[in-house]
Amino acid sequence: MTRLGIRRRFYCFLFHNPELRDELFATSYVVPQRILAGIRSTLFIYCLAVLISNLAVNVAHGAGWNWAAYFTTLTFFGITLYYGFASYTTIAYAWKQQKIRTDGAATLVDSESVSQSPPLSDIGEGYIKNSMPREIAQTQPPSLAHQVALASQWILYESFTCFAPLVSLIYWALLFPTQDDILDSGLDTWMGVSMHALNSVLMLCEVGVFAKTPYRYSHFWILFVFLALYLGLAYFMVGVYGFYVYPFFDSRYFGGYIALICLLIIDIIAVVWVIMLMVHRLRDGLYPRWLLKRQRSTVF
Repeated sequence: MTRLGIRRRFYCFLFHNPELRDELFATSYVVPQRILAGIRSTLFIYCLAVLISNLAVNVAHGAGWNWAAYFTTLTFFGITLYYGFASYTTIAYAWKQQKIRTDGAATLVDSESVSQSPPLSDIGEGYIKNSMPREIAQTQPPSLAHQVALASQWILYESFTCFAPLVSLIYWALLFPTQDDILDSGLDTWMGVSMHALNSVLMLCEVGVFAKTPYRYSHFWILFVFLALYLGLAYFMVGVYGFYVYPFFDSRYFGGYIALICLLIIDIIAVVWVIMLMVHRLRDGLYPRWLLKRQRSTVF
């Protein structure tokens, strides 16, 4: 594929994708717009505080050099980025909707003068343009940065909702029982629970309550690329520093079973992905029906 072809496909994905629009990434089925913006902004600040605290503790204990090599850290970093992009898109969309309502009210105030306008034969194009509702006359196409933010939020959402259960499962089932002093202080407890348990709670809240983001089976290759890149990072740490990020990557203990372990992790991710596809299809089918039924009951 030529460079022009790649650029054209990238442009079409950003500006001609019917699913890459604000309504699917900055609104919720049940949570009002302003409340959703406040929740996501608060969660972004909280996740950022956890991430910075974890980095500071690792640096203080001389372990800052391998801080970014842990899958848990990278996953939580992705969650923080997700809430950063989600906060921006949600706040921007709320501000846009407020501006449309304000301009619409101003247009209604001027409706009497518009109704007394001269015949079309006596006016020019400028008058017609100035008589249009402001939300139509002043509509601007989305910027490249805004569409990139939506696309980034989409990718981070799909990876976040799949990797968070994997992190919780591996940590609490395999790693935590073998590390007796992992939660030896209040700060360690807070960070450990936030990065290994709260991540899955946030995933459930996003999928079930906060988000309307679609899920597409064709995006699974993105997760596969992320996992392959992480595997390369893990063995880069082994080759350069002689450090095994996780014990199940150590060939001295697991030998030829490492490949099976990697395949098992990919299988778990695939199962979670299929479950998420089914959950999102169920969510996007039930919520609109419930909202329509609620609207009808309110009217009648």
